[in-house]
Amino acid sequence: MQPHQTALSIPSAKRSPARSLRQPSVLRSGPLAKVLSAAVLSATVLSTTVLLAAVLSAALLCPTVVLAQPKTDDNLPEAATDEEFFDVVEVEIANIDVWVTDKQGKPVDGLTKDDFVVFKDGLPVDISNFYAVSGGRVSAGPEVPAPIPDSPRQPTLALDPRSDEPGVAPEHRLWMIVFVDNYNINPLERNRVFPAIRQFLGRALRTSDQAMLVTYSRSLKVRQPFTKDFSVIADSLDEIADDVGLASIRRRDQMAALRRIDKSESASQALLYARQYAEEQMNGVEYTVNALEKLLESLGGLPGRKALVHVSSGIPMLAGEEMFHAVAEKFDTTGPYGEIPRHDTTRSFEKINRLANAHRVSFYTVDAGGLRGMEFGNAEYAGFVDGRLRMTLDSVVPENLQAPLRFMALETGGRAIVNQNEILPALEKASQDFRSFYSLGIASSGADLGRYHKVEVKLRERRKGLRLRHRAGYRSKTTDSRVRESLRSALLYYHEANPDGIKVVWGRPEPHGTDGYYMLPIQLKIPLRDMVLLPTRNGQHELRLKLYVGATGSEGEASDVDTAPLGLRLADEHVEAAKGESLVHTHKLLLSPGRKRVGVAILDMIGRDTSVVTRSVQVGPVEDNKG
Repeated sequence: MQPHQTALSIPSAKRSPARSLRQPSVLRSGPLAKVLSAAVLSATVLSTTVLLAAVLSAALLCPTVVLAQPKTDDNLPEAATDEEFFDVVEVEIANIDVWVTDKQGKPVDGLTKDDFVVFKDGLPVDISNFYAVSGGRVSAGPEVPAPIPDSPRQPTLALDPRSDEPGVAPEHRLWMIVFVDNYNINPLERNRVFPAIRQFLGRALRTSDQAMLVTYSRSLKVRQPFTKDFSVIADSLDEIADDVGLASIRRRDQMAALRRIDKSESASQALLYARQYAEEQMNGVEYTVNALEKLLESLGGLPGRKALVHVSSGIPMLAGEEMFHAVAEKFDTTGPYGEIPRHDTTRSFEKINRLANAHRVSFYTVDAGGLRGMEFGNAEYAGFVDGRLRMTLDSVVPENLQAPLRFMALETGGRAIVNQNEILPALEKASQDFRSFYSLGIASSGADLGRYHKVEVKLRERRKGLRLRHRAGYRSKTTDSRVRESLRSALLYYHEANPDGIKVVWGRPEPHGTDGYYMLPIQLKIPLRDMVLLPTRNGQHELRLKLYVGATGSEGEASDVDTAPLGLRLADEHVEAAKGESLVHTHKLLLSPGRKRVGVAILDMIGRDTSVVTRSVQVGPVEDNKG
């Protein structure tokens, strides 16, 4: 069986998969429409610039909309309108996951909200929410209500109700990503650790979890999308066992550079070779960082905790560091040491750490090389590397390759598994994090939203032998960015939630003009039952919604997310009757030919609920790949 592959790269040469054309909204025909006349019922389409009143006929079947400017209240300041009657203040709760362990590394249970102190940007802040899980069971936190059969408030793709972690809230469920970095791995070392990873997946994950397998080798590919069938992940590991591992090429280039330095007749010539090697390594690191960045961005919209098991043979933090040591020792000069900081890639990994923290991703990094010994003592180096330099390289090289692995794990609250030949015990120890943790909720609003904040968690009373781990910071997200991330993750990973019971009627793509695009009509039926309508000054209630539309192509190329404001304004006496109706909106999407995943998201701008619905569509004729 060939593993499923999905590219996450976005080819710059390809045109955007989608563009939008907007259509007016109407109130669906129903009992309310049969009773009310145009004189007593008015609907409102919210424009980005003005509030437009739409008068609908008694039948409410005609899509024709008459637009009029709203009147200004004479008692209000000039230019004030009804829509200033209320304002929505965005407040986001960021969950900071904390792991507390004793001297033996075992989880410490039984702590309460009062045991912790949280500092944001150096200042203490209140803990608004407290959630504790011990052995996979919630020991403190709000109860999660049981699913209601056939309820329109249930997600379209609900998390598995057969979970053996009863009561764990969706925002604390686990998504695991196994990331095999073929660009920075030795294939023999990779295949040696695969059996342990298979066992780890079988033992560590529960039916409430989902896992995905991703590889990177100059391009990022999802080899197995998120699944609850972890045996499929194990099968996919077998499939990639024959993949090329490029760290062996890095080792070959390293040896060639050391030979050139050894044969150099001057320090300046040797330094040139060292710089060339360092620049090549820096390029490789940037490619790796860019791939990780794309992967992390794609995970941002998934609710809950994410554990990224990063498997590699190490990544250089100081590109070419060993070469500058070789030049310095061969020519007995200290000048080359000054070159080392110029090739420091720490900032690139700091960017990765911040992005991971923004999306609640913890790194569990595995050095597939295991316990590294006297690698440069081998006979292949004997002819051109003297004994003193060998000792230096055996110290510098492993530490340099493991530094990013330790750094990513430390800053994101995860664990680094390095210098261990038997990694299964270490992985099983790491799996304790998935079943026992504390989550401390802290609020952000106003100017805080969208900013990255450093965070530190301490115990109120110091307890000897206890150790705390947590992510070093977080980014508070605006509602708009959160919805965009949810839509993109839904398009890529087929994970959607539809608490408002929105129904989408997908039309048939038809050719549009001569530009090669196709027009896809999308009709949304938005039940008003659970929407929040707030009173205005003029004896009416107002609904404010925002539509988000996007698409991805077969190779992961993504369109821009288009938005459109929607809304409704009703007389107070008709609000209850309207709860049985649906707002109908038609949106037309211009799509380039090919297989597409199209998604829509509806945000209740007052109630803050978001519903996401996606579907795969074939645009244009199916390409014939024969011959």
